[in-house]
Amino acid sequence: MKINYIVNIIYKSLWFVLFFLIITFDRSNYYSVYTTLGLLVLLTIVAVIRAINLRNEWRPIAEEYFINNVDEE
Repeated sequence: MKINYIVNIIYKSLWFVLFFLIITFDRSNYYSVYTTLGLLVLLTIVAVIRAINLRNEWRPIAEEYFINNVDEE
């Protein structure tokens, strides 16, 4: 549980770093461009993977809720 908390804080702080990089974006500096794009791609991939995992975790709960509501009607 502790490791999930630490990873979550790092993940959220990286979004703030990305926001700061976008605000101070310098198109003439190639390192800035590639760092910002790389961080954006990495965080997007992690966000999609987390969304898919959460969908799979919530699926049994949603199916149970749907079955209970269909039976009541």
